[in-house]
Amino acid sequence: MNASDPIGNNPETSANPASAAGDAAGAVTKAESIKLKHLARLLNVTARWRILRELAKGEALPVNVLAMRVRCPAASVSKHMALLKKAGVVTIGYGRLYKLSPAVQPQPGSPRLDLGHCVIKLDTEW
Repeated sequence: MNASDPIGNNPETSANPASAAGDAAGAVTKAESIKLKHLARLLNVTARWRILRELAKGEALPVNVLAMRVRCPAASVSKHMALLKKAGVVTIGYGRLYKLSPAVQPQPGSPRLDLGHCVIKLDTEW
């Protein structure tokens, strides 16, 4: 992965200036600072939509529980979580529990994530 690409898909993309102002781990701190092309790559996998839907419910979850809920191997979920974390969409806390970043956290009871460039409705079952 290239450090300048928050999604890790294209080594030729330039760094986002807002990511330089991110937290100490280098993650993007505001959803608005995710470039649209990176956001499109991030959301092009159905498993990531399912992961986001589970995390939008408000519960911090470990990879193995997310894997069970989204019906995907834990190794794949772990890779998805690394990409989501690098993009600043999720954070990891004590006990390796993942949750949505405060910048994208939906209103209580709302299935909508505001990712800056778009608002995602996550209440539909696939």
